[in-house]
Amino acid sequence: MHPSNLSQAPVGQWQRIAAGGSSNARLLELGFLPHEQVRVLRRSWFRLGALVVQVGPAVFGLRPSEASQIGLEPA
Repeated sequence: MHPSNLSQAPVGQWQRIAAGGSSNARLLELGFLPHEQVRVLRRSWFRLGALVVQVGPAVFGLRPSEASQIGLEPA
């Protein structure tokens, strides 16, 4: 089963951001653009904690609510 958004993505696997990936202007400005490769590097040990994600060469910490706004497509 393919994850529908970044908050559901498994750790360490590269994913591709969907064409309508995010409508959040801040995330788009950070580089979470359609068709970019992205992966989850780490998850917080508690369920609703932050995710450390990589998009291109940049690494960011995202809240689960932000990560859920980034749609993914099958590679």
